[in-house]
Amino acid sequence: MEWISAVERDQVMGQEPYALAVNEVAQARWSGRDIAGLPERLAALARSDAEGLLGVYAAAVAAPAGDVAFEASDWAEIQGVLPRPRHLPAVDPARFAGQVEGAWLGRAIGNMMGKPVEKGWERHRLKAYLEDLGAYPLRDYVPLADEDAAAQLGFQSWKGLTRGRIAGGVRDDDLDYTVLGLLLLEKHGARLTTDDVAREWLRRFPVYQLYTAERAAYQNLVREVPLDEVGSHHNPYREWIGAQIRADVYGYCCPGRPDRAAALAHRDARLSHRSNGIYGAMWAAALVSAAFVTTGAEESVEVALEQVPAGSQLAAEVSLVLHQYRSGLDWEECMDSLDRRWAGLSWVHVLNNTGALTAALLWGRGDVATTVGLAVQTGLDTDSIAATAGSWAGAQVGRDGLPPNLVDPLEDRTATAVFGHPVVRFSELAERTVAVAQTMAADWKEESCPRDPETFSA
Repeated sequence: MEWISAVERDQVMGQEPYALAVNEVAQARWSGRDIAGLPERLAALARSDAEGLLGVYAAAVAAPAGDVAFEASDWAEIQGVLPRPRHLPAVDPARFAGQVEGAWLGRAIGNMMGKPVEKGWERHRLKAYLEDLGAYPLRDYVPLADEDAAAQLGFQSWKGLTRGRIAGGVRDDDLDYTVLGLLLLEKHGARLTTDDVAREWLRRFPVYQLYTAERAAYQNLVREVPLDEVGSHHNPYREWIGAQIRADVYGYCCPGRPDRAAALAHRDARLSHRSNGIYGAMWAAALVSAAFVTTGAEESVEVALEQVPAGSQLAAEVSLVLHQYRSGLDWEECMDSLDRRWAGLSWVHVLNNTGALTAALLWGRGDVATTVGLAVQTGLDTDSIAATAGSWAGAQVGRDGLPPNLVDPLEDRTATAVFGHPVVRFSELAERTVAVAQTMAADWKEESCPRDPETFSA
């Protein structure tokens, strides 16, 4: 998209006609659709030309498909192409509570490590910054030389987030969604529906704490757009990373059952996302679910990959990174390849971020600090993919396996924007999660997840 700079493009994420047109043309391009003439038509329009811009948006939505990958969003079509879930070992009851608390804390650790450098830090620039402070490779919270450096370097929300300045978790949407997901499962369990998710969003979230696809969906709900269209109407962000950052909690509550976790993640993601945006959520939920019973990152990635359509762009991206790992490439080479492959794609799209997250898991080789640090070092959606990396790593090693230098500054608490829950304690969230997981394991109905191979026992 040569007519707009990368910086300008990344700042255009709203619902005004210009943002809709720019991002829908980009989405059509990356989906392999025929957008001939649309970039030039867009470039010729003034930002104030609402009618013309909405015309370009509509044309991009209607652009004919080429030889595209699998793109279905409805559950019936998706499950029709998925294999029968493999049998995995049972959850160890003696370890489970510690694993759940580890997952919650790991998610917060990853989020806090990545948040200071969120919003488009270029990978090599971030590396140079960390090297100057003796903090590369990153294995701890991001250091900050001084407050003047923060202003010069463009740190986002640096207060309370950098090394030595942390006293409890800072509010962020990546944790808001996880807390809300737990509330949803406490209330609805395995019978959770997309309508339930919509109702709780309207009850629990202030709209300006939501972004991109979620804000578009929220505004559509307020305008009473039909539920089946909420995720697609005026939403060029439907394949960005938002649904993926909401998915970890379904893995926490369906340990060792990635098929169930993916099914629940689909119901949540369907509200605001489509196609790869949904598959990214299903993959993340399955990944975290697998973490409770698998022996390492490679197995977890393989298991999670079975929960997304094999013919999708997202599956192709994960498969390619897995192949590169097995072929002996190092992490830098993998990331160089990824950056070339997705050059020009938004830094908050699900495709490049899922590839980067996969690389962090594989090259992290089970070490918590390394895994989360690699996710941050990608320079993409640093706080979001580091949070999921932390969930996975925390579930693998459990509460006692997390590095104290990363756990202690959190002080067992974080702030949230979820109505009624301004401050929550990770230990209490973990206890509640264990209770939900036990209830869901006992009460799961076959009709809730038709791919269930057998009754689960934890």
